[in-house]
Amino acid sequence: MTNAGQSHETFTIDRIYPNCLDHVWACWAAADKKRAWFGDGLQEMDFRPGGIERGAFQDTMGEHQNETRYFEISDRNRIVLAYSMALNGRVHTVSLATIVFADHDGGTRLTYTEQMCVIPPSDGVDGRRHGWDALLTGLESYLSADTIAQA
Repeated sequence: MTNAGQSHETFTIDRIYPNCLDHVWACWAAADKKRAWFGDGLQEMDFRPGGIERGAFQDTMGEHQNETRYFEISDRNRIVLAYSMALNGRVHTVSLATIVFADHDGGTRLTYTEQMCVIPPSDGVDGRRHGWDALLTGLESYLSADTIAQA
């Protein structure tokens, strides 16, 4: 249902990483690894059901803040979390995200699905998709560099 006050959107991003499932999972579960691809804006991370994650970053629009709560963590299988995005202190999207991990020909298939409530004004689904595309590309770069370092 959509009205002038909000809209509801869903998007999915599929990625295949050549790295094994354990390696990809660790990049979500370990704060030092997640910070390496997610960015220095990751301020707090408590990776457990009920745990909270907080982050912030600055750009030309101002300060972006996110607050995340983990609801389910099924080891090397699935993460279910909810998070809000705010710009200069005003929340403009609230989302439920499910990240599914699966073996894929020696690598890992990651499926990120987000259901969101957009509270205008907001960059909405385009902004979240763009952000997660960039983050998952950062994960790919981190995994590639980490694999070379381990060789």
